[in-house]
Amino acid sequence: MNRSVQILREEAGFHKLFKLFKDKYRSLGRIGGTVSTRSFTKKEMESIAGFLGQSADWLLEKGKISLLDFEQELTQTVFSGYSLLQLLEEVLEETIVTKQEENHLEKQKDQNFFQQLRLEYPEGSWWWDWIESKPPEARWIWSLYKQNPLDFFEKVTMVFKAFQETPSVTGKFERLPLFAQRTTGNPHYFDNGSLAGKLLIYCMYVDQQLKGLREAGVPTATEELNELLSSYGLMRDDLWSFVSCRGFFAKGEMGTHPVWVGAAETETVLNVPIKELLKLKEVWPVKGNKVWIVENSSVCSTIVDEVPGAPIICTHGQFRAASWVLLNYLVESGCVLYYSGDLDPEGITMAQRLKDRFPNQVIFWRMDTASYLESISDEDISSRLSKMQTITSSELVEVANALMERKKAGYQEGLVQSLIKDIRREY
Repeated sequence: MNRSVQILREEAGFHKLFKLFKDKYRSLGRIGGTVSTRSFTKKEMESIAGFLGQSADWLLEKGKISLLDFEQELTQTVFSGYSLLQLLEEVLEETIVTKQEENHLEKQKDQNFFQQLRLEYPEGSWWWDWIESKPPEARWIWSLYKQNPLDFFEKVTMVFKAFQETPSVTGKFERLPLFAQRTTGNPHYFDNGSLAGKLLIYCMYVDQQLKGLREAGVPTATEELNELLSSYGLMRDDLWSFVSCRGFFAKGEMGTHPVWVGAAETETVLNVPIKELLKLKEVWPVKGNKVWIVENSSVCSTIVDEVPGAPIICTHGQFRAASWVLLNYLVESGCVLYYSGDLDPEGITMAQRLKDRFPNQVIFWRMDTASYLESISDEDISSRLSKMQTITSSELVEVANALMERKKAGYQEGLVQSLIKDIRREY
């Protein structure tokens, strides 16, 4: 070891100065600029002053030392064979890179990481691309990756493999803990609040956003989260998710279900949780094959009072998992679904989702421009119009354009008498 280098290491003043030199070099990306001597004691400055051939008092009064001047002085010392950078690395015993070089290396490391994900799981490129692009919603995911890339690789690939096995493709539903057990071996892997559970939600969110099924904004409310999971056939709570209906029979493992028979005979409205729906094998209308679906509970209640016996369903706003299960049964029974929702951005997008799910069985009911003009309100919906960007059905595009033009919402309450007359013509 060079004895002169060892001496510099042991000199507190030099060690302190060289750390400041290192920071300046890393910041500028070259040897240049000055560092302040204001924090140095006279004792610390004395050894440096002797090296530079100047007094400690003068250096302290000057308040700074130039890196280029210091490097020039090296040529007059035993360190003449060193550049300042080489001497810094020897004394501080580390390889020094500029911040620009460090950022480049980090960027290359990140690119290699995500390229490895694409090589091993090419079918998830859309998901890896989204994370790597660092959108605001992915900041916490990026932070998770930076903390421990190896752990992150294991967790995010586990989540993605599970995502590929969601039961949505079968049209069936599965409780989230059982899904977690089946795909990961741990029933609590996707528990609410867990990192894996949060990653799964974000994976689903990005999938729907890229498919044009969801706008920007990750769901956070319990109802929104449950609705997103139900889109992939998963349930967190099989009692909370329910659908209201009247005028149907159902069959379970033991044959025709007595509760449904009794409700039909007494004209009783059932609030059926998904827990009970999943026990059934079949559901069909008491009369005919037409099913009337409304979004608004007060409108549904009014229709139930005015048109006895008509098979009617109320979704209570957005489709919950229970609604999809019941509608699946009815489609399998050969029913035609007549859907009427509010003529606002949310109602229009719900209608589009239903049509996307059952393109050959859904008929839009009082969701045209004439009905919109009949039910128009004074509510300004300017801030919500962008929600209709996903509308593709020609039957809805016209009324969506009317909403865009007038920027007002239309509500089912204004159409309730027309809805009643439509059903009465059938029963």
